[in-house]
Amino acid sequence: MSDRKELFLKVFKMELEEIRTDIALLSKLYLERYESREITQYVQRENRALLEHEIHCLEKLVPELDNFASNEYPDMDSFVNGLKVFLKAYVEEHQYPKAVYLLAERKLQKVEKYIY
Repeated sequence: MSDRKELFLKVFKMELEEIRTDIALLSKLYLERYESREITQYVQRENRALLEHEIHCLEKLVPELDNFASNEYPDMDSFVNGLKVFLKAYVEEHQYPKAVYLLAERKLQKVEKYIY
């Protein structure tokens, strides 16, 4: 794997970890909103369940990036496009919330601007 692709994946993984942190903070916010009676227990539980599902997806996705066949892509454009296809297929195949793909794609674009 080229150094640029390796760096790209390393930074991308860190960005995905940041999403996990953000989701955990959002879950805490929903709990606080429930405790202050801004939302019902039902809403809080549904939100928490969805956020936990998203976190689970990210926990499984990050290690899968180590298996991403980056050597099959001759240039950075095809590499980034291949990552997008991989992410979308992974989320759909495992029936994870589409939001995970959308968040990951935004982070991918961010890393692309930074590294590329």
